[in-house]
Amino acid sequence: MKAHIRMKWCLFLSIILSYSHVFGYGYHVHYPETFYINNNSVLLYKVINWWYDSPHEASKQLCGSHMKYQVVDNARVEYNEAGVLKIRIKGGFTDQLSIFKQCKMCFGPSYLKCTWLNKKYFGNGSAMTISKNFSTESTLVMKGIDKKYGRLMVGIEHDLMFESEGVIGGLLNGKIALHRAGTFLKKCSPLPDGRGDHYPFSLKVINSRTKEMLAEYTEILKN
Repeated sequence: MKAHIRMKWCLFLSIILSYSHVFGYGYHVHYPETFYINNNSVLLYKVINWWYDSPHEASKQLCGSHMKYQVVDNARVEYNEAGVLKIRIKGGFTDQLSIFKQCKMCFGPSYLKCTWLNKKYFGNGSAMTISKNFSTESTLVMKGIDKKYGRLMVGIEHDLMFESEGVIGGLLNGKIALHRAGTFLKKCSPLPDGRGDHYPFSLKVINSRTKEMLAEYTEILKN
């Protein structure tokens, strides 16, 4: 029975991958949004639709899988004389992924903190934390940025790529959740490698032309 379920899952995934190939979803094509599950390019909305109706055993196939999301050539950079730099994802962060906890008092990812900032692009500036509003506002804010770095960032806005990575924790409100905090339609069990409920998530800003990482944000877990 389990072998039959695995075979159906493999067939489903191969169909999704074939759609990805036909419609140009892939790293080498500059399409606004790309999604990967375990390094395979997928049409995520089809994965979500399948997961809604999948039997219990089959639905476990996605649990614990590595999820990556990329948006390239879709940024707008704004800089002012006060040294404030804003990097915004045009159209917003994808509405197909949930990256923050969905319950007030439960333990889970509450905001993202910048853990690394490339001095080559931002000098001695600093990055503000990212709150839950990021899902709608989708703006990164840096302060204390010298004018030369502000001009540099404005000049390369078309090269900027946003890349987020995490581990699939369940299906929540029509989205694939990269955490386990909330009331899930399909909830994954704790990971077998000892990480339990902690599913690490990161957001990176990358220069897609030079492959340099400009900034990295990681999740902060709180009640």
